[in-house]
Amino acid sequence: MTGEWSNLPHDLLSRISSGLGLIDFLSFRGVCKDWRVVSSKVSSEVKQSLGCDPWFLVYEEGEDSHSQCSLLSHQDQLYTINIPELDGATCLASYEGWLLLFRHGSLFFFSPFSRATIELPNCPFAEATDEHVAAFSSPPTSQNCIVAVVNRISDSELELFMLRRGESVWATRCCHGYKFKTMITGLFCEGKEFHFLDLKNGLAIFDSETKEWNKNNYRIRCQRSSRDISASSLRALRYVVRKNVFQDKSIRTVGLLLDDENVSISTCGTAIPHASVEFDQIVIKSESIEAAKQPESRHLKGVWIQPIYLCVPPGQTW
Repeated sequence: MTGEWSNLPHDLLSRISSGLGLIDFLSFRGVCKDWRVVSSKVSSEVKQSLGCDPWFLVYEEGEDSHSQCSLLSHQDQLYTINIPELDGATCLASYEGWLLLFRHGSLFFFSPFSRATIELPNCPFAEATDEHVAAFSSPPTSQNCIVAVVNRISDSELELFMLRRGESVWATRCCHGYKFKTMITGLFCEGKEFHFLDLKNGLAIFDSETKEWNKNNYRIRCQRSSRDISASSLRALRYVVRKNVFQDKSIRTVGLLLDDENVSISTCGTAIPHASVEFDQIVIKSESIEAAKQPESRHLKGVWIQPIYLCVPPGQTW
């Protein structure tokens, strides 16, 4: 019977795989070599759930952690998936199905569903801390992709590293003179600006074209509802900011992931493209939830990610 299924016409298999949801598509690819080859030819854009909320990927912190991760869909369906690339990794940014990960002194883009990896050259820092936040302008396969990583050195100093696709030397710019709390979320907007939000809704803006910091010190209003528009008192912003998304989920959903009082979790937010007259992105902020019991708690990391299967050519480089 297995042989008969593997001998189905490739055109038929291609039509079948094109109509599958993400999880069924991944199962389809695991049936046999022929089915995997056929599914690889399906456009990656077919595998995204347009208009839906991002999914939530959870993995355990530490080098000794297992590669088994939990994946929670936007419909609160829980799946188990093995992703060894996340062992010992820290996620700095999530956008359009790609994660920007730091591990062992290296930065690389990673697609959890296709396992595609694109290495970035010459990481400009030796370790990633809670003070590092990143954003990128477009998928790393785009010729116009720009990556920016910001590090809060002190309450009044930010250091930013920026790299365009095709380059190997990171540009560095510092920002002084303002009071900043821990940076928690970054995004790219207005076609040229990187926006970095801190814990107290402060906003630092970096212009990728002039490579200069915006001299104004903006503050934004963060709303719980995705229907409310965030804005500074000085300038209208083209995105909505949602906070406490993980904490606001139902008790049942949170219980699936945090099953005891010894578990803490920190999440990496994301920016979701959104076509609207009022705004063009929805931003989900990063969060941190401490365990009720200290200090023997185990720490989990969570990442909001758009459910997209991204296939890139073998040997794809920056």
